[in-house]
Amino acid sequence: WAVRTSQYMAILIALIMEEEIPTGVHLLYIIPYSSFKAKFPNKSYQKFVMSALQRIILGYIFLVNVFLILAQANGVLDIFYDVLALQFISELDDIAFSLAKMDVIGKRLKRACTAKLFQTEFEKQKFGRSKGANIFLKSIYFVNLLGFLGGMIFISMRQESGYYQCDSITVDFGDAVWGEAIAKIEGTYSESTLVFSTFNGAYLRNGTHAGRPIYQERKKFNGKKFDTWMVPPAEIRYDEEIGAWIFRHPNIAKKKNEPGSWLLRSPDTTEYNLLNVGNTW
Repeated sequence: WAVRTSQYMAILIALIMEEEIPTGVHLLYIIPYSSFKAKFPNKSYQKFVMSALQRIILGYIFLVNVFLILAQANGVLDIFYDVLALQFISELDDIAFSLAKMDVIGKRLKRACTAKLFQTEFEKQKFGRSKGANIFLKSIYFVNLLGFLGGMIFISMRQESGYYQCDSITVDFGDAVWGEAIAKIEGTYSESTLVFSTFNGAYLRNGTHAGRPIYQERKKFNGKKFDTWMVPPAEIRYDEEIGAWIFRHPNIAKKKNEPGSWLLRSPDTTEYNLLNVGNTW
């Protein structure tokens, strides 16, 4: 839940930090064609419009990248570091502009960035137009928020259902053998030798637990489900108590009073994708 909560908090932070979209829309509203031509009769209004539209497009590129990062994030700190990194990248043009005005980059760029047009003030628009601009800006924020929340809810629901996880995996336990396993045979538990390669083969996704898929063993000769009332299958799943992926079997245990306890476990991890966990179990 910490990651999920951070994702939705990051949405609000990203929308607040993003300034290219409102700036571009605000410029288009406060500088109509007539006002622009009155101040700069020899300049192209179309270029001004294109520059404002480019700012808006840049803002939406930033938001799309934020959404992609949030949808794939699996750590709280990763979310905020990545969002801050994107914000820094989106501010590089403003940083470069400020440095050019201070004559850090060169005289030519300083002259370009301190030109008269950057210091021109335009008259305030009539009340009706100004009010309309404010309403439009607020509606943009509202639409962006709805789009973000709708997309994140959709992705979250699919993640919880395991939609983006592998449907099947092939497992090879190698030649590992454990001579002190406790196996349930004909209703009683007794010490037995566990040959892990017995459980090699295909495992198919069957439900989820803790937002992660559960992979259950399939029959070797036809790939179908086991008849659980006769021989239950082994499974690989995530265990929240120990913070790791585990391999377990309902009829095999480490101790007599721990039926179905884990037989193998991964290193400590919060990884949602089993394929990213590694093979050191």
